[in-house]
Amino acid sequence: MLTGRTCFLHKIVYIVSPSLAMELSQRFWSCTLSCGARGSFCTKLSTSIRRVCFVATTMLSWRAQASTWLLGMFMVLSCCVPAGGTAATGVSEAYSHNDSSTRLYSSDNFLKCNFDQQVTVRTTQEISDLIKQYANHEAVRIRATRHGFHSSMGFVCAGKRGSSYAAYHNVNPDDDSVTSIMVLLHLMNNVVSVDSERHLLTVEAGMTIRELALAAEAHDLSVPAGALPAYANLTVGGVVSTSAHGTGYRTISTLGGLVTKVKLVNAKGEIIESEQGSKEMKALVGGLGLLGVVTELTLQLQPNSRTVVEVRKGLDDTNMVADVKKILQEETPHVMVIWRPDVGMYAATSWKQVEEGEYDAATMPKFYPNGTIALMVPVDEQAATSLKELITAWEDDPRDESPTADVLNAEVCTAGQAYVNSSLFTDGHGTLLDHATIPTNYAMVSADCAPKCSWDVHYSGTFTEDAEFAVKLSQFQEWVNDVKKIVRTELAEAEARLSKRYGQGKVKRCMAPGQFVLRFGQGNQDLLSTSTGSDDIVYLELNSVHSVFIPDGLSKQSSIVESIEQLTLCKYKGRPHWGKNHERVARHPKCKVVDNFPATNIAQLLELQQRHDPHKVFEPELFKQVLKKSGPDYSPLCTPHYWCYCAADDHCPAGYQCRPSASFSEYKICRLI
Repeated sequence: MLTGRTCFLHKIVYIVSPSLAMELSQRFWSCTLSCGARGSFCTKLSTSIRRVCFVATTMLSWRAQASTWLLGMFMVLSCCVPAGGTAATGVSEAYSHNDSSTRLYSSDNFLKCNFDQQVTVRTTQEISDLIKQYANHEAVRIRATRHGFHSSMGFVCAGKRGSSYAAYHNVNPDDDSVTSIMVLLHLMNNVVSVDSERHLLTVEAGMTIRELALAAEAHDLSVPAGALPAYANLTVGGVVSTSAHGTGYRTISTLGGLVTKVKLVNAKGEIIESEQGSKEMKALVGGLGLLGVVTELTLQLQPNSRTVVEVRKGLDDTNMVADVKKILQEETPHVMVIWRPDVGMYAATSWKQVEEGEYDAATMPKFYPNGTIALMVPVDEQAATSLKELITAWEDDPRDESPTADVLNAEVCTAGQAYVNSSLFTDGHGTLLDHATIPTNYAMVSADCAPKCSWDVHYSGTFTEDAEFAVKLSQFQEWVNDVKKIVRTELAEAEARLSKRYGQGKVKRCMAPGQFVLRFGQGNQDLLSTSTGSDDIVYLELNSVHSVFIPDGLSKQSSIVESIEQLTLCKYKGRPHWGKNHERVARHPKCKVVDNFPATNIAQLLELQQRHDPHKVFEPELFKQVLKKSGPDYSPLCTPHYWCYCAADDHCPAGYQCRPSASFSEYKICRLI
């Protein structure tokens, strides 16, 4: 199962020596996660794979004579050799759609936006002219976005929104009398002006995060460490409008925190400039574009600098919260944690910015001028194929009845463990780094992975479930304890089934490949920002990988994700990331998102909306439903399609029933029967 070209090596080794097979898998998946950073070196070795496979099979059969060097070399080869075809060959029809003149899909191909018109614009004036055509008409809805938008909730959609699943096309349809228009901003990606003395950079809203890093470098500026998300292809306007973030304890952790001025066009077609501290500015950062189309943003940057990065891998999670808080308080405010509670381990990555004149080569890690983060890099085809095959086979056996259930579960566990044992930085030439100094502009933003991103279903054959909430840092330890309880409880049933078949403790059950990503922030006064208020914040993200070849099925151990999402939303009053998550979070039957924000914030927002958009031209249907606290709209299979948490058995797939969570009975989940 490691790859399509391993001559069944892993199965053979597993029979001879399970412990050695675990080591083999661990090295493979660590290589897989770092494969994009290794570059062309691995691919040049493709002609040797069959020879190495034969030799490795022979030598590994004799455990006492196994060569550690050969094992390591084999893993590099099997990770990075091209597969000869895309991973998603034969992907289900549910994910086989493409954009059209009246339909756009998200970058992961899950969310579908239907609309009447799309208009590509190049200037603020063009947007103003377009809006003025409809200024006095209530029956129009306008949203600004781009092709391949990176969002899984329907706030981005001007018209009807739905799932790309073939059997579940449209949900919550709008009134057909409303004309829906999608304004595409991808051509508005230019630098508008630079104030070198004050370190101000004004850019258009359609500029990507990667383009922003390049523009800053070109003008001898740096985007402060911790302010940016890692994914390069997000847009500046989108990041600010959804309060997307990096990580920074009691310091700036969002791009929105750097914005000093915004230009937007309201529903009257008026071109307005808002300064930092104004009422409008507080409604724009994290405000989902409810006041108008943001076209330009001025950012307060810093002189060009360097950043010391460090990855501490394979850490025991027993005292994780206390250990991480110590790093935040004593070393640097910029920390990201990758956590796998099922294997009891985490990794901590830190960033410490150093001004150009303060760098000391004698006492600080070596400086790599081409160094960069490699967190979201293009995935090698062989690695994508291997993961796709593993996930599909594992999920297609929900009761662990297949002849290879032991091997599948062992590989899933070692794949999960690799997430907390992988390097995240490279010197720019394929060498992985765990402790180094690199340019600040590339310390948090990877190169664009398209079209070989791990979440691109056409390429990878897998779909990544992604949920994130912001909660008070004071609740961090309690939340971690609750998550450990959920994971332990939900895995116990599967482990009992495996123990009955293979013997007590012989085969471990783990969560799906994926990770918890934990980052940190400070409170702010922005009305709809997920970190609004005065409290220190921890951003809690959970992503897990699911096969797209089983479109109406739940991901394996989905009960863990369903329980944690509801726990975080309801018990911890978590504020969901406006760009991540799925609609079931926004329309929970009991726990309403709007109640997790201060009522005064909502009142101020509605007052400003009445001033700038009295006919609610820019208000998406989903936000209207959030304000009304409506939903969900139940239908058969709405749980595996991420539109609801189950309330009845037919909301779950065949073979599942809607039952209370085993760890927190107040939340219902789909449970395997």
